This record gives sequence, C-alpha cells and structure tokens, in this order.
Amino acid sequence: MKEPLIEGNLGRNRTSTTLVTTNRVINIPMPHPNPFVINKISTSKYNCLTFLPKNLWEQFHKLANIYFLILAVLQIIPQTSNSNGIPNIMLPLSMVIVISAVKDLVEDNKRKKSDNEENNRKIFKRVNKSWAEEKWQNLKVGDIVKIEKDNYFPADIVLLASSDPKGMCYVETKNLDGETNLKHKLAEKFTQSMLNDETKLDSLQCEIKCDDPNPMIYSFNGLLKSHHTFIALTHEQLLLRGSSLKNTEWIIGISVYTGHETKIMLNSPRSRVKFSNLEISMNKQIIFIFIMQILICSFCAIFYTIWLGQTKNDTKSYLNLTDEITNPAYVFVIMLFSWMLLFSSFVPISLLVTLEIVKFLQAILISNDLELYYEPIDMAAGVQSSNLNEDLGQISYIFSDKTGTLTCNIMEFKKISIAGESYGNDEHVDPSKKIPHVDFVDPRFNPRSESAYEFLLQLALCHTIITEVKNGVIEYKASSPDELALVNAAKYFGVEYFGRDEDHNILVKINGSITTFELLNLIEFNSDRKRMTVIVKMPNGNIKLLLKGADTVVWPRISSEAFRERTLENLENYANQGLRTLLLAARDMKQSEYNLWNEKYLEAIQDLRNKEKRIEELAEEIEINLRLVGATAIEDKLQDEVPETIQFLREAGVKIWVLTGDKVETAINIGYSCNLLVNEMLRVTVVGNKTDIVKEEIRDGLLSMREAPERTFALIISGEALIRALKPEMKQDLLRLAENCNAVLACRVSPQQKADIVKLIRDAKPKVRTLSIGDGANDVNMINAAHVGIGIAGLEGKQAVRASDYSIAQFSYLKKLMCVHGRECYRRNSNLICYNFYKNIMISMPLFFLGTLSAFSAQVFYNTWVFQFYNLFFAAVPIGFYAVFDKEMEYNELLSECKYYSLGLDGNLFKAWRFWMWIGEATIQGCLVLYCSVFSIGTTSGLSSGRVSGISVCSMMVFGSIVILVNVKVFIISNTHYWFTIMTMILSALSYLLILAFFFEILPPMQQLQNFDGYGGMSQLLGNPNTYILIIFFTYTCFYIEPLINAALTLRSMKKEKVVIFHEHELHKSDISSALPTSELEAEERAIARRSIAIYGRRHTGYAFSGEPGHDLPITDPQFYEKQEILVEDDEDEDGK
Repeated sequence: MKEPLIEGNLGRNRTSTTLVTTNRVINIPMPHPNPFVINKISTSKYNCLTFLPKNLWEQFHKLANIYFLILAVLQIIPQTSNSNGIPNIMLPLSMVIVISAVKDLVEDNKRKKSDNEENNRKIFKRVNKSWAEEKWQNLKVGDIVKIEKDNYFPADIVLLASSDPKGMCYVETKNLDGETNLKHKLAEKFTQSMLNDETKLDSLQCEIKCDDPNPMIYSFNGLLKSHHTFIALTHEQLLLRGSSLKNTEWIIGISVYTGHETKIMLNSPRSRVKFSNLEISMNKQIIFIFIMQILICSFCAIFYTIWLGQTKNDTKSYLNLTDEITNPAYVFVIMLFSWMLLFSSFVPISLLVTLEIVKFLQAILISNDLELYYEPIDMAAGVQSSNLNEDLGQISYIFSDKTGTLTCNIMEFKKISIAGESYGNDEHVDPSKKIPHVDFVDPRFNPRSESAYEFLLQLALCHTIITEVKNGVIEYKASSPDELALVNAAKYFGVEYFGRDEDHNILVKINGSITTFELLNLIEFNSDRKRMTVIVKMPNGNIKLLLKGADTVVWPRISSEAFRERTLENLENYANQGLRTLLLAARDMKQSEYNLWNEKYLEAIQDLRNKEKRIEELAEEIEINLRLVGATAIEDKLQDEVPETIQFLREAGVKIWVLTGDKVETAINIGYSCNLLVNEMLRVTVVGNKTDIVKEEIRDGLLSMREAPERTFALIISGEALIRALKPEMKQDLLRLAENCNAVLACRVSPQQKADIVKLIRDAKPKVRTLSIGDGANDVNMINAAHVGIGIAGLEGKQAVRASDYSIAQFSYLKKLMCVHGRECYRRNSNLICYNFYKNIMISMPLFFLGTLSAFSAQVFYNTWVFQFYNLFFAAVPIGFYAVFDKEMEYNELLSECKYYSLGLDGNLFKAWRFWMWIGEATIQGCLVLYCSVFSIGTTSGLSSGRVSGISVCSMMVFGSIVILVNVKVFIISNTHYWFTIMTMILSALSYLLILAFFFEILPPMQQLQNFDGYGGMSQLLGNPNTYILIIFFTYTCFYIEPLINAALTLRSMKKEKVVIFHEHELHKSDISSALPTSELEAEERAIARRSIAIYGRRHTGYAFSGEPGHDLPITDPQFYEKQEILVEDDEDEDGK
C-alpha cells in the first residue's frame, strides 16, 4: 500500500538525483567553531557603557537640541554672552535631555528585562549521551534538543520525532499569529522510526540543507540527507520559536535558525516613523518662526551698526571704544549673535518634550477608556503610535475590510445547492437541537440521498481541521471559520469527521460506524489559488479528487453543464442575501493517471528552489474536467452598531470605502445592510473584464455625475476591473470618479490591491488623512499604507493588530476613537502647540520693543537665571493639564452630533493664519506690557528716597506680568476648569514670586550671580501701587483681545463659507467634465442620462443581516422574481429603442 502523503511531506524515503543546493548547510554533529549565530537575543539599544554616548548622540541628532547647544556655545563667548560667560541655557536644555534620556532608559530596561527572561529559560540539550539542562542563550545551530509538553520552542527547530507513535505533535502559535487553534506538525517516518531509541541520537550523522533565514513563517524548504537517503522538509516539520508544544508529551528536534535569525525575530516589527499632519504643519511653522527670528535679529544688528557708525564719535570716549570694536562687520556679527541669544526662546525648547509627554498621557486615557473595552475577549483599546493621536480627529477617508471587521467572522451554515436545487430557509434551528456554526432549516432536504451524501462526504474530507479530545468530546480546531462551519454542517447531517488515525487516514463516522479514507495528497488553500484540493482513496479503492473554492476559480474547471444554470441562479440569490458562497467539485481518477501525476509531485516537492511554482503547475494539470457537486452559503453577521457607526461617520463628512474579497452581489447587499449604501445613492458599477469595457464604464459613471450633480453616488468596482483601471491611461479618470462618490465598494480584491487603493488616494490627495482598518493578515498591507492603521483583534489572528497604530475589538469603537479622542486630541494639541509659541513670543518681543528705547544695543533685560525657569516651571504645567483633561463639551454630545467632527476635517485650529493670529496676539501683548511697565514702573518712584526704580525692577514687572498673562491665557482657552488645573495656574505664578524672593531678597547682594542692582527689587515692586493697577489692566486686555480675535475668525469663516457655496456646484461640474473629451460629451450625454436612471437609479431590494423587510418585496417572495423579469424586459425594450 502506498504511504499517505500530505503536501510537502514525503510519505516514504526516496533517493533523488535532482537536488538543489541551498545556502545554509548544517552538519550533524556540527564542527567547531560553530559558524552560525548563537541563540542569545537582544532587543535593547543600550548597555552600561554605551548608554550615555549613544543616547547623547541620538539626542543631538534632533535639530532643536543642536540649535540650543549652539546658543550655549555663544553664551560662553565673552563678546556675545548675555550671562557673563555662563551657559545657563544649558539648564533647560539639560532638563529636556535628561527627561528624554530617562524615558529612553526606562523603555530600554523593560526590553532588557524581557530579553534576560527569554535568554535564561532552560531547555534539554543532548550532551555526552544524556539530556542536560541548558540556557536558551547558549543554544547553537545543529544542537539536538528535547522540548516537553507546554514548553516553548527556544529556536526554529526541525522536528525529528515525537512521543506520538505517528510522529505527530500539536503546537500553539498565538504568539506568532494570534490564532489560538492548535496546528499539527508531523515528523518524517524515517526520522521517527530511526529515533525511537534515544541512544541512536548519539550516533546520528546527517546533513540538512535549507533556506537562508527569512521572515516567512509559513514557508520552509529543506532537505535532510542521511546515509544516501534524502528527506524533503517543509513547514510541516518546522517548529518556530515563540510557539509552544501542546497535547504532546515531548518532541526531539535539531535547531536550524537561532537568535536573531529565527522567523519570529525577523518578523519583529521595525519601528515605523509616522508623523501626524499636525506635526508636519508645526515643523513648517517652526521654519517660518526661525526665519522671522533671523530677520528680526538682522534688523536689530543692522540698526545698531548704523546707529553706532553715526554716533561713535560722541560715545567713543566714555565707552572706551576702539577702532576694531567699531568696525561695522565686526559690530554686525557680534550684535547678530547677541540678539540671537536674547531671542533664544523664539523656538520653544520644551515643546517637543511637552508634546511627547502629553501624547503619552492621552494614549493612557484611550487605553483605559472602559467604553472601548470589550469584555467577551478581555480586550481594551491599544495604542502603538501615540504620536498620531490628533490624526484620528482629521480622517477624511476610511478604508475597511469586511469579514471580521464589519462582520463577526462567526460563520453559520445557512443554505446549500445540490443538483441545482436550493435548500435552506430563513427560519432558525430549534435551540435544543442547534450545534455550533449551523443554522440550517429545510424539511425538504434528505441527507441520505446519493447526491446529498456525496456533497456531505466532501465537506467532511476536504479541509485541514484537526481534532482535540477534551473530556471525552471531540473538538474541532480550524484556522478558517468557514471550514469550521462546513465540517460542523456535515456532522449535523450525520457525516461526522472523526480525526485521523496513525497512518494519517481520515476517519469519518457515517450512520454510527467509522469509515476510513486514505489521504493521498493535499494542496492547501491560499489567497492566490482561492481553492483547496485533496486526493483520497475511497474504501472501495477508487481515487477521487475533491476541490472546493471561490466560484470565480472553480467554474472554469467544471466541464459538465449539468445543473450549471440553476446553480448559478442559486449562487446569485445567496449573494443577494449577503451570504458567503463556495463551490464544490470533484472527479474520479484512474490509478495509472494518479501514479504518473504523483511521481511528478514527489519530484516537485524536493525541488527547493521552484517547489511552489511546480506544485502550482501540477495542480493546474490535475484540477480539470471537474463535475459540479454543489454549493454552500454561509452567513457572517454584522457586528453590533456597525450600520449606525458608518452612517454617523459618513454624515460627519468621512468617505468610507469597503474593500472585500466577496462577490459583487454579496458585497452590495452587505453595503446596504451596514448603511454604506443607501437607496438615495445612484450606483456606478465597474466590473468589466476587458480594458475597453472598464474604460467605458468609468466614462459612463462620470457622465452620469455630470448630468445629476445634485445626487450622491456610490462606486462598485471589482478586483479584475481595478487591475485595468489602475493603468496609467485610466488612473486619473478612476480617481475623479471615486473622489466624487460618497461610498466605494471594491469587490474581489487581493491584499495588494487593497494597499494600492489606499496609495492611490494618498498620492492624489496629500493633504487629507487616510485610515485603514482590518483584522487579518491580508489587511496588513492596507494598514501600513494608510496614515493611520487600526487593527481589530479577531478570529484571524493578531497580525493586523501588530502592524497597526491603534487596536480595538469592535468596528463600532471607531466612532468614539475618532469623534471623541481623535477630535479632542487634535483640538487640544493644536492649542498646545500654538500656546507654546505664544508664550515664547510674548517673553521675547518685549526685548525687541526695549530695543527701540536703547538703539537696539542688545541689552540684557531679564535675569538670565530666572529666565531659564520660564519654560520649565512658570508656564509649562497648566497647558499640560489642559492638553490631557480639557473637554470642549460632554463626550455624549460629541457622539450624538456628527457636525462636531468637522473641526478636524476643516483643520482650522492649526492653519497658518490661525497660528500667526496667536503670534500676533503675543506680539501685541508683549508690546503693551513692555511700554506700560517702562513708562509706569520705570518712570515713577517706588522708594521712600524718591529714586526711580531701575531696569531690574522694571524687568521683574514685565516678566511677572507675562507669567500671569500666559497662565490666564490657559484659563481663557480652557472649557473645563478642574480644581487641580486652577491650582497649577496659581502655583505657577506663585513660584515666580518664590524664585524672586530667593534671588533678590534671601541671597546677600554679593552672592548673586549677576544683576546686583536687583537686590531688594521684589520689595520695591510689591510696594508700588502701579504694579497692581498694571496687572489688572493687562489681565483685562487679555480677556478683551480674545473675543476680538474670535470675532475676526467668525467673520472670516462666514466669508469663506459664502465663497464655497457659490463655487461648489461649478467646481463639481468642471472637475468631472475635465475627465471627458468635449467631443464625447454631446454625443453621449443624452444616452447616458437615460442609462444612469435605468441602470443606477433602482432601489435596493435585499435585506441581508436584518429581520426587517427592505423597501421592496422580500427576495423570498415569488412575486419578487416576476417583478424583476418585467424590469429586465423593460430595460431591453428601452435599449432596443
């Protein structure tokens, strides 16, 4: 009897002369020294010696830190120093660097701790004819190891033998792909039988040739050579690091990839650098602020140089000026650098650190939001990229997967088509009789009929499910929810899959007795094949090929015409009800035909270089001349609140595109069920399979839009049509068509096509933000292509979650994530950035206005040590609390009114004019504070001696007023005033008084670092009644300026709105018309106008996923089909005319 064969698994030992040499060759026993990397891993960035230099090197790669370091150097130079040669700007710079370094160190210590735990785990390694405990980090390529039940695999290991007599073991891969179902691995019979005695391990001599290390976890090709016997190795024999052994007492294997060459380490996500739209805009404004600083400093330096040149003869004697000092070029350079130091705070030194801390705290609030917690799977929202928080509030396009994202991905078997007859109605199974994943009711169905038995038997044989016995009950473990539903359906009708025996034969329980089917070959499903095939030997000795897959790939392989038309009608009806469909086909094979094909198959699986290609060619060779067995229809229900969420986001101005692999009809009905499509929309369908047809369909859609600009449109496009539409000659037309649609539904699209669609919008509309959301590995490309990627933890694993920027458990949570957290983060962070520049411009501009009174001679006005505390203590904490806790309105209100989301879509809070309004306000207030203080405090006597207060006292007044005003500004922009936020504002102002008291009241005069004439200045200031009058006046003007600016903004927005309304209609028409040649417009517009109504204007009649009827007759009503026939006839008559 021929040995059973599983794909890539030789059932018998075979000598081959067609071997392919690969790059990695492992000899057992391994020679010394071992040329491969050890198993120790390190994900940390630093160690004790490298932390300081490496972290500083990284920190000073930031432009802002380099800028302030240069300023510190200028403070050391006597000619330019404003601090007597002391680089006191290093105080805030050091604080910023220390905070960042501490954060980096904490994060790195977490990684290091995790590394140590991993490296110090123990494993049994074969040493000197016995098993010895060894740390994971000491394991090397070629070592023979033994792993016991429930332990993790320390490296990527080739399975040699297991405690199971069949050589089978079960592994759990949830740490790799998130799937909790067990997967079986199978040792080759040669190695299993050879190593049934462990003492044979000590004399084992073999050579393994395999692929170079690569990140493909489902791909492995290798060859084991032992005593002129060659054994092909595939992923069936590869046990990956990160997975664990289950339901098997032990396994023995050889390590082939270790350390950072293991597949899990090669798949470790590299840090993706993504910048939010707000950060990009901020960086642009920083450039303009720096240019503004250069221009002001240059103006001041030029003015002083000219002034000095005109007055040097009058001032040379008493200022001790030399000719060198009065050289214009020398004076200009010195004054330019001096003014640069005075204006050092133009660029906020603490902005980046403040923003980073605030976003981190915002991420904690998102992660701890109980309304984003999903109890059934114990999952809260996750934040992997907190720097994109504000982007969530500016999303213009959402690209969504369907299965598992909009739907539950919990499949239920609903209907079948056998011999052209459809079975299954809309009733539900009696709960007392219901089994998981089956909800089929139809008393007409007879599972004992010959055609039904063949159909059900194929469901029980054609799959990759494994069984696990728990408490005497057989449980199915499947990687696909569809397969779980199909196998459970066969069980429901009395054809029960019972697992596999020691020879890997398939056991099926039929009418109470076990029947054995020999599994000869299995070619698994993948996203390219869209089908799976098994070849089995029936109990009577006949060989059968059984195939199941998507109708688009199965129909061309069916040669028989029997029941084709009726089955097609049934499939269309299933799709119209939103059900997922599969076709089943089969054919008989002669023994001689199979033997010839299997010989080629055995050779193909030994060809390590071209194995997959050759197997695909062999599959094409044998999957022909099939006969139709039947079709299945499975229901995947929508998740809770999906329709409401989509409707809310669409009304908020977000365009939603659903990208799915389903049939067009299925996708359309699901689109209506989830409110992506509504009856008011005119549908434009692009499903052609030829370039000319696709081009015509796109043009038809554009012309329809031109004829009915007031209507809303939805685009439905197939993957096959998309391939042609993305060609250069049609790409722009497709883009115009899609941009003018309120909804887009892409059907039968591949994972790469999903990413291409996202990139199409990203490239064409660089100013808008895109978001992709999905739950499976096939969504990873799409998630990575968007500005913001959302992963949903579903039944398809956690690849999408690992690749995402944010993770949630349900699609409906997207509403709060975007409309509450995203919107509020955008609003707060916009004001945070503007405020940081506002407070720094306000503290800087008085120096410029003081220059008008001192010939722009770069006089030091503020105490340079007190000045360094401004960004650290006096004006930092209140705005931080604002950015984390402020609420413009209650969250329930934000979730009930979609209009509030437009705040981020418009982006008005951080447009250039809005940013410079803040700068202008700061400049006006700085001017007011300086002149009022100088001409009040500086020209009046606050002393009993009658002396006028000096410049230091005036400086204290200006500085203190600004500290008060910037904290009052936080109070004004705040919508919610918590006790702790008000307390921080008060403490920030009081801290300034405490610092003044320390420097100018407590320290003796000669102990002060500089500004000796300021001693006692605080007492003078507080004793002057003008101080309190000015503070009240400044505060009042701060409240007064804010309403004036808001009024100006309101007026500007009203004018803009009028312009938009006036031009919107014309722009829409001209944009669409530009896609069409003028000659075509007149020729086709009348015909297309008629077709747009006849084809696109019909109301939707399906009602998938809901218990309520649609807007027309139910699809199950016989009159429905009569009405459709009449409509079709009418259309034909119209076309004839």
